[in-house]
Amino acid sequence: MPSTVRHIEMASIPSMTQMLLRASTARKKAQAEPEFLPLTVTARGIRADRKKLARFRAVCGYESTDTLPLPYPHIMAFALHMQLMLEPEFPFTPMGAVHIRNWIRQQRIIRTDEPLDFEVRFGAAEEAGKGYEVGIITEVSIEGELIWEELSVLLVRKGGTGARKDKKPVVDAPQYRELVQWHLAANKGRQYAAASGDYNPIHLYPATAKLMGFKRQIMHGMWSKSRAVAHLLPEHYDGPLSVDVSFKLPVFLPATVTLMYNSDDSGCQFEMRDGRCERPHLAGEIVIGDRPI
Repeated sequence: MPSTVRHIEMASIPSMTQMLLRASTARKKAQAEPEFLPLTVTARGIRADRKKLARFRAVCGYESTDTLPLPYPHIMAFALHMQLMLEPEFPFTPMGAVHIRNWIRQQRIIRTDEPLDFEVRFGAAEEAGKGYEVGIITEVSIEGELIWEELSVLLVRKGGTGARKDKKPVVDAPQYRELVQWHLAANKGRQYAAASGDYNPIHLYPATAKLMGFKRQIMHGMWSKSRAVAHLLPEHYDGPLSVDVSFKLPVFLPATVTLMYNSDDSGCQFEMRDGRCERPHLAGEIVIGDRPI
C-alpha cells in the first residue's frame, strides 16, 4: 500500500443528483484481488440546508429546534461518501452497496447555523462470506475541534469467501419494558430518499430493487436508526454520547416495525423488529457519556 494518502479538497458538497448520475453509469475494471487504496475527501465551512433539514426532521420524527439531529451530519456527508467510492482508489461501483453497521459519537450538540468541516476516508476493508465489508470514516470539526465522528460499514456484494458466519450461542432474548410501533407505507423509502439524497435503487420501487437482488424495495437503514434515535434520545441532553447499531434483516415495504427498548441514566438498549416482534431489523445501543470506537 502506498505510504502517502491522496487528498481531494471540495469547495462545497457536490449535488447528489450529479453524484447519482455518475454512480449509475460508473464502470470499474474487475480486479482479481480488489485493492483499497488510501484516500481522503474534505469539504470545509459547510452549513446545513434548512429546507432539506426540515424534510429530514419530518420523515424521521424530529422536532424543529436550533440544533442538528444526531444523525444529520451523515446526511450532509453522503455525497462525499459517494465521491470517495467513485474514485479509482475504491475497486467497486457504489450502487447496490448495503449498509450493515453505523456508529456515531458526538461530543456536544451542533447548532444549525454552525459551519462544519468534513473529512471522509476509508476505514478497514475485508473480505467476508457475501462480499467485501468496507468502512467509511467521517469526522466533523468546528473551529479545529473534533465534534462528531462516524463509522459506516458497507457490504459490497462482489466476490466473497462463501463462508458462513459461525452461529452465536443461543441466549435469552432481552425482556424489553417499552415498545412503540410505526407503519411504513410503500413510498416511505422514496420519502426518505427525498430528504436524505440516498436514491439507491434498492429503496425506491419493486422493479428497481429486483435489479439489485431484492424481492421488493427496502427501507433505508439510516431511517431506522434516525427514527429510533428521535424517539429514544434523552431530551435536553447536550453532552457526549454515542449510538451504535447493526442492521439485520431488511425491512421490505410496506411494513409495520416495532421499536423495543430499555433505558436508564447511562443509555439505552434497543431493537427494531417486525410487527409481530419476531424478525430482527436493527439492534443498537445508546451510551450516555464517552466511549472509544
